[in-house]
Amino acid sequence: MAPKIESGILDQGTLSFTIESRILRELGERLVKQPEVAIVELIKNSYDADATECTINYDAPRSITVIDDGIGMTLSRFTNGWMRIGTSSKEAVTFSEKYLRLITGEKGIGRFAVRFLGRVLHLESVAYDEERKRLTRLVADFDWPTFDKHQDLGKVQVPYRLESVNGDTPTGTTLKITRLRSEVGRLDLQKVRTGSIGILTPLRSLFRKISEGEDIAPSLDATSDPGFLLNIQQDDEEEGEDVAAAILDGFALRAQLRLSGDRVDLRIYRRGASKPYLKFIDKFPNEVGQLYADVRFFPRRAGAFTGMPVDGRRAYSWIVENAGVAVFDRNFRVQPYGTQSDDWLTLQADNARNRRDPRSSIALKHFPMPANVRSSTSENWMLRLPQSAQLIGLVQVEGRRHDEIDADADEEGLVASADREGFVDNEAYKQLQDLVRGAIEAIAYADRKLQREEEEAQRNALVATIRRETRTAISEVQSNPRIAEPDKARIVAALAQTQHLAERQEETSREREQQLEIMSLLGVVAGFMTHEFGVALQELEATHADLVILAEQQPQFSGAVKSFAAHIKSLKEFVTYSSGYIEGAKNKPSKPYPVRPRLQQVKKYFGRYAEERNIKVEISAEPDLMAPLVPPSLYNGIALNLYTNALKAVTAKVGTEQGTIAFRAWNDNRWHYLEVSDTGVGIPHALHERVFDPLFTTTQSKNDPLGSGMGLGLALVKRGAEAFGGRAELVDPPPEFATCVRIRIPLQTETSRA
Repeated sequence: MAPKIESGILDQGTLSFTIESRILRELGERLVKQPEVAIVELIKNSYDADATECTINYDAPRSITVIDDGIGMTLSRFTNGWMRIGTSSKEAVTFSEKYLRLITGEKGIGRFAVRFLGRVLHLESVAYDEERKRLTRLVADFDWPTFDKHQDLGKVQVPYRLESVNGDTPTGTTLKITRLRSEVGRLDLQKVRTGSIGILTPLRSLFRKISEGEDIAPSLDATSDPGFLLNIQQDDEEEGEDVAAAILDGFALRAQLRLSGDRVDLRIYRRGASKPYLKFIDKFPNEVGQLYADVRFFPRRAGAFTGMPVDGRRAYSWIVENAGVAVFDRNFRVQPYGTQSDDWLTLQADNARNRRDPRSSIALKHFPMPANVRSSTSENWMLRLPQSAQLIGLVQVEGRRHDEIDADADEEGLVASADREGFVDNEAYKQLQDLVRGAIEAIAYADRKLQREEEEAQRNALVATIRRETRTAISEVQSNPRIAEPDKARIVAALAQTQHLAERQEETSREREQQLEIMSLLGVVAGFMTHEFGVALQELEATHADLVILAEQQPQFSGAVKSFAAHIKSLKEFVTYSSGYIEGAKNKPSKPYPVRPRLQQVKKYFGRYAEERNIKVEISAEPDLMAPLVPPSLYNGIALNLYTNALKAVTAKVGTEQGTIAFRAWNDNRWHYLEVSDTGVGIPHALHERVFDPLFTTTQSKNDPLGSGMGLGLALVKRGAEAFGGRAELVDPPPEFATCVRIRIPLQTETSRA
């Protein structure tokens, strides 16, 4: 029999949660999934610690070292922040301690980022300890795999030591991570640069000593944030890459301006060039004193941001966010110059008004604008004046201090205004504006000059290509036995004339643009003429009825009556076709329409012309074949232009044998195809790329309706097809044919989907 057990409390008290050490590893892997994210978090921690510079040394596959010159960590901050899991130290702090930066790092992610990257961490941090009233160096070592063996995280012991250091020892923190994890081998430094670009500032990378040209940093004080630099070193490079400077080196043009004594030196550089593209040195009545300026131009153009160390789209956004030409007096920034709301160089105002005249004395003297350039919208370089959002620049000056100014004397030199917002508007400030504005106007002048040179180089290359293609085309024409000698001479002469026109390509291009503008008005004229023809037809038919009565009384008019009736019939067919074409251009079809009647209509329109010249026209299209959802007038126009081009090619062929033109149309799952083939003279291979150019033609004027080509047929066909997502091209012709043009248009166009 079991003994009797008395009821009662055996134990009581309180219990604490215990956390296994491996929670650090698991949190690290869950909170930080990519090595690039881990590195960026450590960079953010440096920024939040008021560092002005952070260096990442990636010595793959051995170590990653993060070094910054921030305020560092005291023992108290290390104990209550770094060593406390889930600390709320950053939740209560919105701005950094020294420069009042908006905090960017996530709460407690830094230590997990370190844990994710490697198995061992060596930490050193120098900081001013307010309690001890001295600078201290904290040294701590973390061996994460050893910590993982402990059952209770609270019992993990991290060895550290705290040292007293000299008062001139720079503050900051160094994290050296070793025994890197395998994931770190995939570290993409471009992603690191792109991920951290938001906290980088450009101005520190532009600073120079005014007199010596050496790199310096702006003065540091608690009221002025000097900015943040990120350097990335790889594989023990002697010098790291300044990420902001690397982006800034992607400028299109750069102006460097120096003023010393009575000598001003302005140089304009192209991207990647060590020698200046433009250089101006002159005497200047200096009231400013020493001055150095570095202004960089970043237009948003194709390829402008290729080759950047970061994603090009993000780089451009960063440039826009940091745009402006800032001014520093003795290395302290002068507000409001260079801020988004300020227009101290009147760039935005002049862009808004499309100002055509330069303002600066530099421009007026060294690159004055002739009257013909001023009146030209394409040549006037002031119309290309950079906007503030396209510029990042820095101006360094040494203004006069108030204690240096004699109360009885006029205020000379650059003098800060009483409210510390900008400079006093005296002669020195006007010169400052004039000089910096001159540097930017020089950028605009150089930009237009460069583009003219590039256009000239492209024209020269085009002329060289045309010469080469023309020689090939002439050779093919001369060796073609199917072309009669008179036609060979005509075609060769036309090709030679085309080459001559190409050699003055700029003038020809302008003429073509003017011609196209004039031709674009023909649509309005055609609509008016079609209407007038319709009115005239009514009167002609009434007159024809009178002639019939007259011919009954006077038989000699019978022939004229028949001829008059035939002309009225032809004119009526033209008006009917033109009216349908013009009205059709206004209407978009709501459902597909059959193709074959369209092609038959086109064939009929020039039926007599083809019959008279012994040209057979074939149509291969199923009766139920449907056209794509494009305006019927567009489809008719494409077919008509292809047909007339084929008629001219067959007519120009030597011999009396019958010529043939073949229409072929079909659909597949996505596309509608229309091909027009002919047995004409063919197109030399060297001219295949040019037949779709506007106004390109070698057709001789003759006394028939198709003899004088304007060179618009295939160009309009190509443009019409492309307007609905299609394409026009020359393809290999069927057997026995010389040329084949194929058009393809999607069965469901973007317009029809909408």
